[in-house]
Amino acid sequence: MIHMSSESKNEKFLIVAFPSVGLVGSFAISYLSAQLQMKDIGELEISEISPSYVIEKGEAYGPIRIYNKDNIYAILAGIPINIQTTFELIKKSIDFAKRNNISKIIIPRGLEVDKNFKGDPVSYGLAVNKNSKSALDEINLPSVPGATVFGADASVISALKNSDATAIILYTTCRMMMPDDDAIIKSIKTLSDIIRVKIDTEKFEERLEKINRENQKIIEETRKYYENSSGRSTVTPTPGIG
Repeated sequence: MIHMSSESKNEKFLIVAFPSVGLVGSFAISYLSAQLQMKDIGELEISEISPSYVIEKGEAYGPIRIYNKDNIYAILAGIPINIQTTFELIKKSIDFAKRNNISKIIIPRGLEVDKNFKGDPVSYGLAVNKNSKSALDEINLPSVPGATVFGADASVISALKNSDATAIILYTTCRMMMPDDDAIIKSIKTLSDIIRVKIDTEKFEERLEKINRENQKIIEETRKYYENSSGRSTVTPTPGIG
């Protein structure tokens, strides 16, 4: 069941996701867009030359899609992207938010923990500029206590740090598996709290099978990406986080 509070209708949200460790953000948005019945309203072009296209019914579709339902927008990149492309993606997403009077941007990502960790996934928020700090306080989300950030995630921070966008990076602890079901469910629940909609996650396992089939290429490309990066996440938490 999906229920949107009257309060949430007065505020617009943009969720931006691209493959990360655990495929947390990408799969969370895939599930949310299906449950909310969001419409594909176009693509976000970040360069004149696209790295890939999908052909369906004789039409070419770029890899970075834009979805919308009421006051909720989502930008989803269907391929792993490099440092420079990530920076451009976030900058273009900020511009998109401004053009559409969107007040908050949420970027869900995975935060890798030790593979032997037995606890439940935890979601943390990271506010990277002055406007974002108040937004983090509003949603009562714990802040990331400590981590080393590099690669694509560092590009996200760089793009947001000197902007006036109200944006929160939503990190959810996960293991190096593609996908990490528990972390994705936690991310979905946290996202739904932030955008103030109720999402039924009981059908997640059923939907995940379809998402897995549709995204086998993403899964393999993301796995290779992290294997080529010595198997490490682009965000390494300090010991004890998770």
